[in-house]
Amino acid sequence: MTKTRERSLAEAPIRLYRALLHVFEKYYWIFFALAVCTLAFFCFRCLDVQYVDSWDEARHGVNAYEMIQNGDYIRHTYNYQTDDWNLKPSVSYWGIVLGFRLFGYSVLGLRFASALAYLLTGAVCALFAKRYSKEASILVLAFFCANERPLSAHLARAGDADSLFLLFFTLAMLCMLRIRENHKRLYLCGLFFSLAFLTKSWHAGMIAAVGGLYLLGTGELFRLKAKEWGVFLLSVFAPLLLWFGWRFTKDGFFFLRQMVEVDLLARTGSADFEGHEFPFSFYYDTVFGAEGFIYRWLLLICAAGLLCGLVWLWRNRAWKEAWRNGTLPDVLGYLLWFLVPFLGFSVIRTKLIWYCYPCTVPLALGAAVFLGKVLRAPLALSDSEEAREGSLRPGFLRTSGGMLAAGLAVWLLAAACAAGTGYYMWNSYLHVIREAHGDPFQLFIQESVDRDSRYAGEKAYVFVPGEDPEEIGSWDQNMLFVAEISGDFHCADGGIEGFLEEEEPAVLYIDAAHYEEYRQTLAGAELLYENGSYLLLGNSAEQGDTKG
Repeated sequence: MTKTRERSLAEAPIRLYRALLHVFEKYYWIFFALAVCTLAFFCFRCLDVQYVDSWDEARHGVNAYEMIQNGDYIRHTYNYQTDDWNLKPSVSYWGIVLGFRLFGYSVLGLRFASALAYLLTGAVCALFAKRYSKEASILVLAFFCANERPLSAHLARAGDADSLFLLFFTLAMLCMLRIRENHKRLYLCGLFFSLAFLTKSWHAGMIAAVGGLYLLGTGELFRLKAKEWGVFLLSVFAPLLLWFGWRFTKDGFFFLRQMVEVDLLARTGSADFEGHEFPFSFYYDTVFGAEGFIYRWLLLICAAGLLCGLVWLWRNRAWKEAWRNGTLPDVLGYLLWFLVPFLGFSVIRTKLIWYCYPCTVPLALGAAVFLGKVLRAPLALSDSEEAREGSLRPGFLRTSGGMLAAGLAVWLLAAACAAGTGYYMWNSYLHVIREAHGDPFQLFIQESVDRDSRYAGEKAYVFVPGEDPEEIGSWDQNMLFVAEISGDFHCADGGIEGFLEEEEPAVLYIDAAHYEEYRQTLAGAELLYENGSYLLLGNSAEQGDTKG
């Protein structure tokens, strides 16, 4: 075999790889659309099946539902009483209100805004990563699909504030990373900070901390003109002051004082507030420990990318050029984006796993960018005429064996990326979507009554074991939410006794075992609906069937 023939065969894997990348480049937007659709599948598939959690999903749902019923979109209530426990401003509830308006009073309406926000976060990050490489763009979306924890707990598929907060947090950070190119992006950063605060209050302080340190570290803090500072402060405080003024007309300083005393001071400094005090290592253990899923790999990839980059800069003495072209400021931004919230929330006494979700976005972006560069590295060594002649190649790549090894290595890396993300995506599907199931009692409430029944809008009592068996006559938050959206019930505690003493039309939800126990006591009640496990009783025969 001639030397030319031998070299040609050795370079065949790289030529084939380049051809496939050419196809990918040509049809990138098709691949992007498919990736977005895949993420949408993970966000919306069986979204209305999973049972509603009491904390904090049902609470948010009740707050939003009663906003509509009260016609008051600034002050939220729980069971039609001022809610002094859920101390978040109004934007998080408005997302659920929008879902109710679009899809009716349903679990889908409760979760729609969260699912959409997570989808938009992934899509925006992918478009942002495209400036580095198209491979990075698609990898970001794959990582978002493979992140089981945000899909399963308190974020993408739950009617909580966290998904919308993550969207605004991410948008603020992406604008921050581009401030050096155009100072006007600082205004958007301020606006997204404001929206993040109006979604989840003091958590938005992490945005301010990251942004401030970034502006200081890059020197942009001292390059801003007075006019730019003025517009920036306006973008931050105008929405906050508008909301506060509106809220002040409802209950004065009460809500703001509760936000400061409870949501800020108690959660950050009080010992064992609400039972959520954990050691400093909590987020490291939960995010990167045995149950860390894909995050351990993303962190490892980012660490490897950072180390390789630093070695390359040191060997080539390219620090100044890397700073001028924006590489080092970007690295600084990603590091701050990850470290400040990670360490900040680790210091705070109250710790919940979803507090740390904003830290996972820079990991996904950083890992995608590095892998995108690595996947193209062998091609860069053979793209130019000088490289093809061998003068720009490292020594081992000037041989046929070296070229063959490089070609096989890039194929192996590509296969590892596909297999790894595919595994975690499949794992997410198994644990999040395929295992989605409803709560039997919640399902019974939904099937037993509708909003057109003659009992709709009346009082409802419950005598079904809930989260606390000792409070069997009280409504759990998830029970109350489903009862409100299904029959527009006004839920009252008191169980059987309260139901029997009620002089106005009312219903009682009771499980079959307790009904048998209290059959004689409830002999005068009308059976409205049953399914073998639960019964719905009415206290007035004249009211008729609940299904109208």
